[in-house]
Amino acid sequence: MKPVNEYLDCLKPLITNIRLASELLVSGVTNDSRMVDRGSLFVAIKGAAADGHRFIETAIKKGASSVIYTSKLETFVSGVDYIQVKDAYFAYALAMECFLQFPARELTLHGITGTKGKTTTAFVLEKIMTEGGSRCGLITTVKYADGRKVQEAARTTPEAGELQTLFRNMADNGCTDVIMEVSSHGLDQHRTGSARFKTAVFTNLSGDHLDYHLNMENYYQAKKLMFTEYLAGDGAMIVNTDDPYGERLFKECGAGRRDLSFGKKQSCACQIKDIQLYSLETIFTLRFEGKDLNFRTNLIGEHNIYNLTGAFLAAYASGLDPEKIVATIGGRINVPGRLQQFVSKPGVNFFVDYAHTDDALVKVLTILKTIATGRIITVFGCGGDRDRTKRPRMGAAAAQYSDMVILTNDNPRTEDPLRIIEEIKLGIPEGTLFVEQPDRRQAIMFAAASANPGDIVLIAGKGHENYQEQNGIHTHFDDREVVAEICAR
Repeated sequence: MKPVNEYLDCLKPLITNIRLASELLVSGVTNDSRMVDRGSLFVAIKGAAADGHRFIETAIKKGASSVIYTSKLETFVSGVDYIQVKDAYFAYALAMECFLQFPARELTLHGITGTKGKTTTAFVLEKIMTEGGSRCGLITTVKYADGRKVQEAARTTPEAGELQTLFRNMADNGCTDVIMEVSSHGLDQHRTGSARFKTAVFTNLSGDHLDYHLNMENYYQAKKLMFTEYLAGDGAMIVNTDDPYGERLFKECGAGRRDLSFGKKQSCACQIKDIQLYSLETIFTLRFEGKDLNFRTNLIGEHNIYNLTGAFLAAYASGLDPEKIVATIGGRINVPGRLQQFVSKPGVNFFVDYAHTDDALVKVLTILKTIATGRIITVFGCGGDRDRTKRPRMGAAAAQYSDMVILTNDNPRTEDPLRIIEEIKLGIPEGTLFVEQPDRRQAIMFAAASANPGDIVLIAGKGHENYQEQNGIHTHFDDREVVAEICAR
């Protein structure tokens, strides 16, 4: 237990008003009134779905001794500490850090942000760092690993309470490093608190999450926080400057001696060149610090060259030997649901990929075009209660690069699946061969039945996910399991 004054010291930059009852002890920190115990510090957060201020009275009745809030309160309960702040999300993260004794300070953090490529970059960097002798915690869209146990990820960057608890577990379990994806939501809501990153990789930026950020400039500014607020003073900024937003970011923020740009341009600190793309492997060269480093990897596609390069530079900035990194990348790398390949006996190639934006879908289909010997059949849908603007764009992308498109269900959440499909169809030009099959299993089965030897079937949008969500209910469903069943036949 900690006295409330310790939290006041931590929250000082955010505090706008204080009403202290006494030097009360805090037994725990939570933003969920259902989790309040006697002596808890309750943080009232005004979120998108619910306003925590409505539950302050409930929290106090359950024993909360202290309350953090942002909106004006009409009444105050005697014997309770009240701390008004400018940003409740940030305050929650800082309070959790304080309660858990600032666990991130016991770890070396490596962050990856961007629209696409975060998960692959994280998995590759974790492999490199582990083979280099580090004991790594992992926080990704796919899974969280704390050095002792592994759990499925609920979101890319956990909310502050869960994240700080993961940091605490990692430190206690002997982890030295943490490799984590850092989402724009996580950055905008300051979920990492006062934690600072030793290396920070920017992969790219394209249209996504505009339901939250409203426009691309807001989205970019949220990502930029990684490099303006959360990079350690001696940290390394690693940026894909072939991406227009990456080029802008590096110009605006890349002034340190350890900052590294990468891309195909000769002006990059690390230049990508001599690319050879095949159906089962990728070969490329990095020109770095006056030397040519030759890479061979089982990951296919040009986009993975960028992911591998970001991971290479983060590992290098962490002190690992470049030649050893090259050797590690040459080993087998598995990233769940990222162009994960299955081959049926008749010779049909199935790929399961997480591509859930139009830009990601274009990139994946462009890659598959380079290795295709037959037709490309694309199965996809769009998630409900998310950015609706990308739906027709995804329809247009699939139509442009596929020989057949099968529109199906994704995670409709609270939306009507048929309405989502109708919005995707708005982007599909007349004359395009497409089929509507809302049942995702049946859609994949139809694609398989329609495919001939040499054809490629892409199942996009869900990747590693093993569920479908509709009206608050999660039902087990895994694209990879369905494809494996088909191939086994």
